[in-house]
Amino acid sequence: MSIKIYRYPFSIYYFRMNTLRARKKTESRQKMLEVAKRLFIERGYSKTTMEDIADQAGFGVATLYIYFKTKEGVFAEMARNDMSELQKEGELALEDLPEDPVEAIFRLLNIYNRVYDYISSGVMNEFIVNAKSNGPVREAAVWVQKWQADQIASALAKSQQQGSVSPALDTALASEVIIDLLARYNSRSSAAADTAPAFERLKLAVGLVLEGLLTK
Repeated sequence: MSIKIYRYPFSIYYFRMNTLRARKKTESRQKMLEVAKRLFIERGYSKTTMEDIADQAGFGVATLYIYFKTKEGVFAEMARNDMSELQKEGELALEDLPEDPVEAIFRLLNIYNRVYDYISSGVMNEFIVNAKSNGPVREAAVWVQKWQADQIASALAKSQQQGSVSPALDTALASEVIIDLLARYNSRSSAAADTAPAFERLKLAVGLVLEGLLTK
């Protein structure tokens, strides 16, 4: 009987300890990412070391390497976290888009453009450069482009259902074209202090593409 009496309290104790450990790990990981982002913005990704991140976050560098194998891994997870927020905003926007297909796509592009609320144009430039080589950053970039293309394709498909876009349109291909334009915009913006002019050019280009697809 004594075994049955004491087993349950001990199981609760270990459950609570494991929960606390998991929460501590999550908090430590988040702090590392927050510090890394600040340093990337202040110093630049290339000039920031793993030692800098660990020191500023209050951890030993060996501890940092337990969470992230490389600095590029830190960069990639930082990007995924930020872009996950925009992905959620895009999904919400899809539920109530304007009937005008051009305005619908512009609404999504406006959401994607808020990436600069999270990072500087300099950090974006280094992200683009690193995404050209195989690795965690490239994988993150491919993931971003995929969900953005999927959302744009969904918006175009809804416009087809409403009869405002030609039913012959290949929505997947059209979304790839728009994503290519978005990528060109990000490349230009990452080298400019003011992203507004480049974004207006992006909207103009996308508008020209979509105008030829509208039903009359």
